[in-house]
Amino acid sequence: MSFSSKFVVFFGQNGAGKTNILEAISLFSSDRGLRKAPIADLNTINTQSGSWNLEMVVKKGVYRSFLSTYAPLGRRIAKIDNAVVGSLNKFEDEVWLLWIIPAMDNIFIDAMSERRSFFDHLVSGYEKRHKHCLKKLNMLQKERLHIIFNRQDENWLDAVEKKIAEENIEITKHRLDFIRLLEDTFENYPSNFLRSKLKISGAIEQIYENNSEENAVLEIAAALKKSRYEDAEKQTTSIGAQKTFWEVFHEKTNFEAANCSTGEQKAFLISLVLASLRIYKNMRTGIPILLLDDLMVHLDKTRRQDLIDELISIDVQTFLTGTDAELFEGFSNIAQMYHVNNSICELYFNKTEKR
Repeated sequence: MSFSSKFVVFFGQNGAGKTNILEAISLFSSDRGLRKAPIADLNTINTQSGSWNLEMVVKKGVYRSFLSTYAPLGRRIAKIDNAVVGSLNKFEDEVWLLWIIPAMDNIFIDAMSERRSFFDHLVSGYEKRHKHCLKKLNMLQKERLHIIFNRQDENWLDAVEKKIAEENIEITKHRLDFIRLLEDTFENYPSNFLRSKLKISGAIEQIYENNSEENAVLEIAAALKKSRYEDAEKQTTSIGAQKTFWEVFHEKTNFEAANCSTGEQKAFLISLVLASLRIYKNMRTGIPILLLDDLMVHLDKTRRQDLIDELISIDVQTFLTGTDAELFEGFSNIAQMYHVNNSICELYFNKTEKR
């Protein structure tokens, strides 16, 4: 399939295969795709071959990048310009995937770990090192518990805990910087979607706010030292960025998002994603790509047009799905439309070419 518009729509009845297309695109991220499916579940069912291969050509100005991914032995491999790269993270230098899917409707009332993962993905689109810092923190925490259990080497523990404290500070700085950028974006770009206020809180944030950076590292390291044997009993790390609370509030009433209506929560989600896209477009080297799965059907006609107008204003590559072509009539002459039926895509009406 070749796309000649920034806006591509797939419409058709439920079960036609629309979300499969978005999922395929989402696998050009370092994550498990928008459904978070295990690799084994991605294999073609009821065919002789269970293997699969995805290829994407990305055009940026006069340059083209050739991306591909496959999983020959149950592990995903990434290739860029026909060369195998060591990490799926390399895809994110070329494209940055962001999506809104029905499963995210409860993001503000689900477990805090889900909300934290969502917001850290938003932060990672702004600060490329953020995802690496999170992984490094996790590895250091595992190393610390291993030392406590097996070695009990005081000097080694002190060194590891200092590194853990430094990573916690770095992660907290990324998060706070991104929140400030979101606030600036909300202030500078009008929107008809309800905006939220964001706050992060936890032991790390409290230490960071009340100390210089150097003293904050020392205090976090001291807290880790104090909690060694309690952490060993619980087999966890009791203090760290992995415990941070992301709090979301109604901009005007100051109600927590969990206590707001489902419509308000949907508006919070949309406005956060749209504002993040504006940030990425100005700061990222990789092309931002937005995937919107079955979103339009949950918005009234006015809100659908509001969303379309903002997407046109932001002007990033966007793929959308829905059951009916009428849901996307606000795109007028600029969207490329495909009708999907029984996993077959037909160009419904290429308005871009006609224009």
